[in-house]
Amino acid sequence: MTIGMMAHAQFGFSRTKQVYTHPDLKKTMKDYKVIAILPIGSQLSFKSQVSYLNERNKAIENTGLANQSRLYSYILPKSHRMKVEIQDIEKTNLLLLKSEMSSRLDQYTKEEIAKILGVDAIISGLYESNSFVKESQMTIDTASLSVKMPSVSTLIKNTLTLVLYDGRTGKQMWRFYDHDVQYSYISEYLIAAAVRSLPFIR
Repeated sequence: MTIGMMAHAQFGFSRTKQVYTHPDLKKTMKDYKVIAILPIGSQLSFKSQVSYLNERNKAIENTGLANQSRLYSYILPKSHRMKVEIQDIEKTNLLLLKSEMSSRLDQYTKEEIAKILGVDAIISGLYESNSFVKESQMTIDTASLSVKMPSVSTLIKNTLTLVLYDGRTGKQMWRFYDHDVQYSYISEYLIAAAVRSLPFIR
């Protein structure tokens, strides 16, 4: 409850998961044999009441490949419940590298990317993390005295958007959006929730 109240005050949002399904999804998915997962786009920001910590904002690691790997790892154990194959992400990334698409995926249509990868559909996404470091005073009481010490806490809003694109038309066939607030940068909960919502897992 405390985290939720802090989140509302700091970020000004209420929790809401959104899932969109195209009316023709079931019909279109009948032709899907192989689906590829692209590296997940990342937008990370860092703000702090502690001035020297703001330097971290200049050197935050890109988590695109890490989140692609996490998503793949969550999907793979459910492969026996799928009628489609998920292309191995190492093959996906190698094909993107050879085609010189890796660093500029936003310059290609989803149809062009699907053709290069030789798949029927692709999963693309965006992971956003907005963190805020708050400085406060912590009081430690002992038998003989009461001592105030500085305390630093980090509150992080994680947002995940995943989209399933048809490889032939480039249309969005399914879209997942959700966010949470916690004290770590990578939200395993959001990835697990997205996988549970995927339309090709029975």
